[in-house]
Amino acid sequence: MAKHNTAENAPAGVGAKSLYLVVFLSGAALMGLEMAGARLVEPHFGSTIYVWGSIIGVFMLALSLGYWGGGRFSDKSPKIETLGVILLAAAVLVMLVPPIAPYFCTWMNEFTGLDVRYRTLAACLALFALPSICMGMVSPFGIKLAARQTSVLGSVAGSLYAVSTLGSIVGTILVSFILVELIGTSAIVYGVGAALALVAIYCFFQGGGGFRKAGSLLAILGIVGGYMGSGTPLTPLHAGEKENLLEIKESAYHYITILNGRTQIAPYRLPARLMLFNNLIESGIILNEKLQLPPPPAKTACGYVDLLHLGMALTGHAPNNMLVVGCGGGVGPRMFKENYPDEVKSIDVVDIDPWVFRLAEKWFDYPFSGDPVIASHVEDGRMYVEREDPGKKWDYIIMDAYSSGGRIPKHLITEEFLTTIRDRQTDDGVMVINVISSYQKPPSGGVDNSRLFRSVYKTIEKVWETDKEGKGSLYVFPRNRSGQGENIIMVATKNGIPRQSAREFERSYRAIRTKYLAHTDLDAVVQRQLSVRPETDDVPVLTDDFCPTDSMVHR
Repeated sequence: MAKHNTAENAPAGVGAKSLYLVVFLSGAALMGLEMAGARLVEPHFGSTIYVWGSIIGVFMLALSLGYWGGGRFSDKSPKIETLGVILLAAAVLVMLVPPIAPYFCTWMNEFTGLDVRYRTLAACLALFALPSICMGMVSPFGIKLAARQTSVLGSVAGSLYAVSTLGSIVGTILVSFILVELIGTSAIVYGVGAALALVAIYCFFQGGGGFRKAGSLLAILGIVGGYMGSGTPLTPLHAGEKENLLEIKESAYHYITILNGRTQIAPYRLPARLMLFNNLIESGIILNEKLQLPPPPAKTACGYVDLLHLGMALTGHAPNNMLVVGCGGGVGPRMFKENYPDEVKSIDVVDIDPWVFRLAEKWFDYPFSGDPVIASHVEDGRMYVEREDPGKKWDYIIMDAYSSGGRIPKHLITEEFLTTIRDRQTDDGVMVINVISSYQKPPSGGVDNSRLFRSVYKTIEKVWETDKEGKGSLYVFPRNRSGQGENIIMVATKNGIPRQSAREFERSYRAIRTKYLAHTDLDAVVQRQLSVRPETDDVPVLTDDFCPTDSMVHR
């Protein structure tokens, strides 16, 4: 059987190895942009299935159009220089994404009024469709250039698509495993643009002619522009004051912003240091008038942290051994440690993001290591609890890993995980969970933003068996009862603590207020306790198999 040499079927000046290099780098660039693209839009639309669905859908659509357009265009102008022009266009379009994305996504959120799913899809189309179409044109163009004889078209097409796919694999692994934390998303995107410009130059020199100088000059200008832009970190357009920006860090999980600002809650306008995850305030601590951290005890700038103390009204005393899932600025653990030094013996704080701990230590005086009371664990909360000695139990468990804006770690809210939490809770201990949601259905139709709270309630009710006499109890405290998205604190107890009515709970709270809770302001919240079980017939119990929290998050 005769062997066909692909290089012999390539047009003059274009070797098979050259085309393999072009399609490999283009495939890597495409997937690099796709992975980084999700990171660009997540600060604005949340880390939800909608973001990944939009990203994947847009890139698949762009590839389809690129394959179609590349095939037709290559029939009309089968030249390596033309491929270089396509790659140069892709490079320019890619480099426009980082400076445009924050403003465009903010505009989509503030002015369009669209459902978050369609805002996400529209933003991904506007930002990524055109450069992806250009990159999708590369493989069919390469096939046209590499195979002039139909007898070898199948093997040539298969080889080029295999090489392109290998490049995509390399781009995916390189970006997600290494580059995100090493150089950041904006630098990755500019780097993708610069790589495409370099490949364009390579094509121009392979083809020769007038494109060699003019095209290369344009590509070099693009590379220089990308290099200059890559030194500017991507800054989310966050809420709060920006004149006292202290640090921005892009970790594998968040855009973390540290700034000095002012409290947005009573007492109003006090100096505060804030930690933001993406666009939203995650943690805050009160500063003195010189914008310095005052001596202990720490005082929160985010009022919901005071609400995490509500479980003490049921136990009647300060905790002894605590588990806190979700660190933020570490203000909550500090408050428990510093306000109850004689009672609190140990606090296990678990967070999956090491940079959260490092920045909490640097800017919030959180004791990341070497503290006799607070032990920090850089680990997924569920994995930590499940791998710990089953005999280890905590009398005060705080679940504070559920941020607003679409970042609900589903595996930390399901029946299976909460069952593990219940089993690690002492009989006379409490589990305190913070969820951001509306607490009730809208009175006259409209968007129901209470489904997340009602599903979590139903799940906790099932796990702690709070609907059965002599079993556990569940108490609900909306922060404001505004009817909008707000912090809702739920406290679950086992049968070691007698069930209390709302009136009895208020008496228990008054009994310990002076001794334990004088540093908090919980009087109004205690009076807002829900005394009527919410309707749950239309919401599911959240499980590992079915946990549709993305569609339940308040927007």
